[in-house]
Amino acid sequence: MNNENKKPQAEEIDIVVLLNKIKDLFLSVVLLLFREIKNLISGWRALSAIIIAGAILGAIAENIFQEKSSKEASVLLRINFDAGNYVYDAINLINQKIESEDEEFFLNDIRLGEEETLYEIEIEPVVDLKDILKEEINASEIRALFENLEFDDNVAMTQGFRSDYEYHILDLEISSLATTKSVNKIIEYFNTNPLFVGLKESKLKSITNTIANNEHTIKQIDKLLEYYSTNTRLEKSSSQLYIDNKTYLPNELIKIKIDLEEQNEELKGERILSEETVMIVNDTNLFIENQGISDNKIIYYPALLVLLFITGSILIRTYSYLDELEGKM
Repeated sequence: MNNENKKPQAEEIDIVVLLNKIKDLFLSVVLLLFREIKNLISGWRALSAIIIAGAILGAIAENIFQEKSSKEASVLLRINFDAGNYVYDAINLINQKIESEDEEFFLNDIRLGEEETLYEIEIEPVVDLKDILKEEINASEIRALFENLEFDDNVAMTQGFRSDYEYHILDLEISSLATTKSVNKIIEYFNTNPLFVGLKESKLKSITNTIANNEHTIKQIDKLLEYYSTNTRLEKSSSQLYIDNKTYLPNELIKIKIDLEEQNEELKGERILSEETVMIVNDTNLFIENQGISDNKIIYYPALLVLLFITGSILIRTYSYLDELEGKM
């Protein structure tokens, strides 16, 4: 009986001893962390030196990586004056210059600086069937259109229809030091092309003349309507306009006037959107940037070094503590 009573008591003592040891170990770990934090605070000079060294290292690394890295831009363009095929040909020429590494072309023709390196440039139309259906196309072209048309992310379209679209997506890869001004230089290269300048001047002149002619015709219609409304009967003479059908002609004149006014409104809107042959629609946020904490190396490197310093100090002191504890046991 005495042996049976002693066993539960011994087990209870063992559990109490185990709990006390766990408690002592926990307090030792907390005390160790407190000492490390205290040492870090007291050793602020070493910590400051690590932060400064990390910032310097980060600045050097950032300059090195910036020279070698690149970023992408996606630009929505509006191409006017039926110049789509010419723009596509110009982009093919740029890609040939990229492959041949013709630095003089980019420096003199496009006027990109040494830090503005163009690695790749592509363009594709924003497919809109309404633009195609406005044009007169034959049955074979319609068949080719629908045989080559895809509606998912991979858009394929017969090359002959490129110039029939107004909007296009220009994708380019350029050095990380480039800015929005770099993209504008490429667009300016298109717009300063003598062929594009000629197309622009001819088209804008045509629009202006059409608007002026329509306004002149509208004024003549107004005079005729005013004259008709103040005269119950128009007399026929050699110097006057003879109107035989009074009930039909005024309605026809009003309809023509409305059509001309609507046409002028469309032409004025087209003139606003046709300031240049190639126009950027999304003028802001052209570059696609997915930067994380590690991309800002001036902050990332000091934080990493401080973390390594703290972790290393804790591991060294923990090892020393456990080694000393093993010696006592």
